[in-house]
Amino acid sequence: MAMGSGLTGLELFPRFSDGEYSRRHQAVRAAMAKEDLDAIVISGGPGAPEIHYLVNYLAQSPCWLVFPREGEPSCFIHFYNHLACAQAQAIISDVRWYGPSPIEIVAEELRRRDLGRSRIGLVSFSTISHRHFTDLQRRLPEIQLVDFGSQLSRIRWVRSEEELAYLRRSGYLTDLACEALEQRLRPGMAEYDILAIVYGAYIKNGGDPGIHFIATTNMADPDRYVPWQRVTPRTIGVGSVVITELTVSYWGYATQIHRPFAVGREPSPVYRELFDAALQCYERVRRVCKPGTTSEEIVAASSIIEERGFTSYDSVFHGERGKFPELGTQSATHPLEPWTLVENMVHVIQPNPITRDHRAGLQLGAAVVVKPDGGEPLHNYPFKFPVCGV
Repeated sequence: MAMGSGLTGLELFPRFSDGEYSRRHQAVRAAMAKEDLDAIVISGGPGAPEIHYLVNYLAQSPCWLVFPREGEPSCFIHFYNHLACAQAQAIISDVRWYGPSPIEIVAEELRRRDLGRSRIGLVSFSTISHRHFTDLQRRLPEIQLVDFGSQLSRIRWVRSEEELAYLRRSGYLTDLACEALEQRLRPGMAEYDILAIVYGAYIKNGGDPGIHFIATTNMADPDRYVPWQRVTPRTIGVGSVVITELTVSYWGYATQIHRPFAVGREPSPVYRELFDAALQCYERVRRVCKPGTTSEEIVAASSIIEERGFTSYDSVFHGERGKFPELGTQSATHPLEPWTLVENMVHVIQPNPITRDHRAGLQLGAAVVVKPDGGEPLHNYPFKFPVCGV
């Protein structure tokens, strides 16, 4: 629907309650006060989780946010033709185009707010470029710039009940993708066709694409053991297996699901063993996903992979965007990243048992919420190994 129909941004796009945004702003400003910051400046690209978190703008291009400890924030976007849509999304009134130079307008805004000699926190999920950093220092030579990324991340990673509702919606959308694969996979399909099934399952229900990793191989003579990041022209037949790693977002909140699908016949003995090991590993890790659990305890819970004679290639446990932390099983290449779970964090458990000759493998997993009784799954699609196309 168009804005001309009389609908406002509140009705066109998902939006949390005023109380939820107030909670976030208060938490961030309390952290700013602790660091003696007068403002933070956030640089973001498409998706920009920190900007989205604070002002509800889900960016499609580079954007910047000036978020003061006192007063209203200002958001600056790269493309002029994105301005109307950005203004409809945002919960703040000051959303502007920044023209050729983001740093010029950010510096002007800080000066306008009398913050040209202040202590300012910088935030960027990836990094602020060296050119932008030095340009800001040149334009405001008396400013003191400090990193504030980790402080904001720690606030964001503990989810509110309103956020968990969005994450459950994301889980529902990934369920739709798995249900569609189970129903529609057939011998003769190319991997491109499989990817099209995934996209078609959730787009009409308000989902946004995330990573859609897919690999296919013949169970009798396997040569792919982990979902691939790009599909290939390979065609599936009777006896193929389709292994998947699927992320679908709902308004910037994403969950990830992993399921295997057999084509035309039951899983072979080795694939059944791989599935059983993966499910045991998932359950053991899920049960320890409680507040206070450490990285060491998570990795120890995944040891069933090695106990059953397999190894692993991908991480077994991760947080936002595959990091924070990224933990592998005992035989994986991933280092032991220190981490302690907090209630209402959301993490992905994704066992990837593979044979030691690196020929056969699969992935099985889901996103869970950290709770006192263990991880609460955000998906409803069953942990099964369906036979499709019969």
